[in-house]
Amino acid sequence: MKRKWIPLALLACLVTGTALAGVDGHWLHVRVEESGADGEKVNVNIPLSLVMAIIPTIQTDEFRGGRINLDAGEIDDIDLHAILKAFRESPDAEYVTIDGRDESVRVSKERGFLLVNVDDDNDRVRVRLPLDVVDALLGGADDELDLLAALDALARSGGGDIVTVESDDESIRVWIDTHAGGK
Repeated sequence: MKRKWIPLALLACLVTGTALAGVDGHWLHVRVEESGADGEKVNVNIPLSLVMAIIPTIQTDEFRGGRINLDAGEIDDIDLHAILKAFRESPDAEYVTIDGRDESVRVSKERGFLLVNVDDDNDRVRVRLPLDVVDALLGGADDELDLLAALDALARSGGGDIVTVESDDESIRVWIDTHAGGK
């Protein structure tokens, strides 16, 4: 199985699962399917209350109290809060378009969502994130991402697909709903 998208799926699990854990009846689902006769299939269906119980037990130098500490040297010259505010106040539109020989990228704002679409010769990636979630993520100090606040905002936004990846040999879907087995 191609492993390059697994970290993205796991990050999406962490990001989406924690916030919705406090919402009764919500589930985080991750489905990875490899094509072909010998293809592996992985289905993860986690009650969000379980994820919420586990997250506080994770304590590292980079992750504590639901906040991710960023290496300040990487963002010293970038004011993420100002960028987000300008993005939020701008009209719905497609803001970044890259059409290369082997890849196309689109970043847009549409009806309260940040949309990122990446297509190359083998992969099709779709990310759909409510802007309220992005606001909450950047709501903490300049050198951190407030994961718990972002996840709480995600819980309030409802369910649906968050990340999908389609490639020649596998597909990945990460979504939230109220069905234990996912649909």
